[in-house]
Amino acid sequence: MDELPIFTAALGIEAPWYIKRVYFETVDDQSQLFIEVAHRRRTRFECQGEKYPVYDHQKRRWRHLNFFQHECYLYGDIPRVKTREGNVLLVDVPWAKPGSSFTLLFEQLVLAQIKGGMSARSAGALMGISGKRVFGIVNRYVSTALSHQELDPVKHLSVDETSSRKGHRYLTIMTDRTARKVVGVAVGKDKEAFSNALIDMEIRGADRTEVRTVTMDMSRSYIAGVSETMPQAEITFDRFHIASKMNEAVDKIRRNDQREYKALKGSRYLWLRNSVSLSEKQRQEVSELSQAYPNIGEAYRLRELLKQVLDDAIKSSRITPLNNWIKEAWASKLEPVMDFVRMLRQHWYGIKAYFKKVASNAFAERVNLKIQEIKRTAKGYRNIQNFITMIYFHLGGLNLKTHY
Repeated sequence: MDELPIFTAALGIEAPWYIKRVYFETVDDQSQLFIEVAHRRRTRFECQGEKYPVYDHQKRRWRHLNFFQHECYLYGDIPRVKTREGNVLLVDVPWAKPGSSFTLLFEQLVLAQIKGGMSARSAGALMGISGKRVFGIVNRYVSTALSHQELDPVKHLSVDETSSRKGHRYLTIMTDRTARKVVGVAVGKDKEAFSNALIDMEIRGADRTEVRTVTMDMSRSYIAGVSETMPQAEITFDRFHIASKMNEAVDKIRRNDQREYKALKGSRYLWLRNSVSLSEKQRQEVSELSQAYPNIGEAYRLRELLKQVLDDAIKSSRITPLNNWIKEAWASKLEPVMDFVRMLRQHWYGIKAYFKKVASNAFAERVNLKIQEIKRTAKGYRNIQNFITMIYFHLGGLNLKTHY
């Protein structure tokens, strides 16, 4: 039986290419499969839109998918052509990207492993290559996609920060709330990082002047970034960050009370979780502690009331309930709560915009959770560029084509 047609069909080899021979060879006590490819004589090859005769050949080899348990390689003498300008160039082959030492099928399986949640090291171990080479494959596809795939106009932007490793360098992440994908990444979390992430977005065809709203936390750097680079965009402070700041006030009161009342020790979890997430027993405990220790009890009541006000904003854009809440909060005379009220007043333009637009950073928060998952899978990233590449790979909405 002639096995060459079987391998030709399996590899999708088409004229003028053909498989010259297939054989096994023992390398380091392991059998490896070698597939030699060649081309028909007197074939003219296309290069830069024109067809040229063969000038000479260059030996090339590509790692292919394993044949059962055996490593498999394609190799052959690949033609070079001499262009009208006198440049000698290697012709493209249909089974591999230019410059790659892996076949397209091998690379696509590597990408599938990463897409499925594997780390570069684990995918490399499965495929028989190093994690560094896996990153090389992923980076080539991501870089190509980023340079070829233009963004649609970005009108509603979200900005958030994330760390590359615990306690280490930060990244500024910009997401398109409408398209639900990452559109800009930069190292740092200051005003310069904000501008760099915006440039990242504009390089791909988006225009900052078309952005209408930006949701974010109350970072001074990000506020300054929007004010200086997108004065037409309306800043909206995300409800999750507003609630988070109120949580900080509640926790500060708990810590102050706990110094005096030992019964509050170990109760942090009760005060910071949403009441709907507590068991009946835990809710009863909160009720009893609130009556016994009125400071933390009042702070908790105000926190739950604020949550209701923010929830109700989804149904109604009226800001009166928040104004009423502010009066109650100020009347509590609890300094951390009063500090929170001062912060609301200082950032009133962005708070008011939330009630008007009900714009949320919820997707950006989900992006951040996914980024943390990416980080945990790799046990952190020492190389910040690899981390950025993986963020775009998983969250950039890229079409990772084999050819362009």
